[in-house]
Amino acid sequence: MNLKSEFTEIIENYKAVIYKVCYVYAQDKDEINDYYQEILISLWRSYPKFRGESKISTWIYKVSLNTCITFISKKKRKPSTTPLSIDVTLFEDSEANKQEIEELYKLINRLEKMEKTLILLWLEEKNYDEIAEITGLTRSNVAVKLMRIKNKLKELSNE
Repeated sequence: MNLKSEFTEIIENYKAVIYKVCYVYAQDKDEINDYYQEILISLWRSYPKFRGESKISTWIYKVSLNTCITFISKKKRKPSTTPLSIDVTLFEDSEANKQEIEELYKLINRLEKMEKTLILLWLEEKNYDEIAEITGLTRSNVAVKLMRIKNKLKELSNE
């Protein structure tokens, strides 16, 4: 299998993960697509250097999160725009859950960059060790930060 075929297969397998990262940081559907495209470019550029020292999912999370954070930093230097509503149909959840998911992501969108990263990984059911590896934090720091983030989300939801 050649490099292009391998890469395409990996992207197909992790497409949902990449979109979820985009969804957490984006303000609207167009921005989600912009982030997704930027992540694919970053992944393609760094794929030949991937040595397999970590799981492929860990590598994809690291590249995706760093790409979104960098994209946001660059964007802050440009004039702001008014966000449109985010299309929750990107996920294959039932109609009953869409409202709850939309509300959760609105709350998550109010968090700081690192808080968004940590809660996304936690929602993706990554354990503390995996989150620590992806973010570069210690396991205990991840645990403390996640507890604070969960409390912050509860407070935000009660506003």
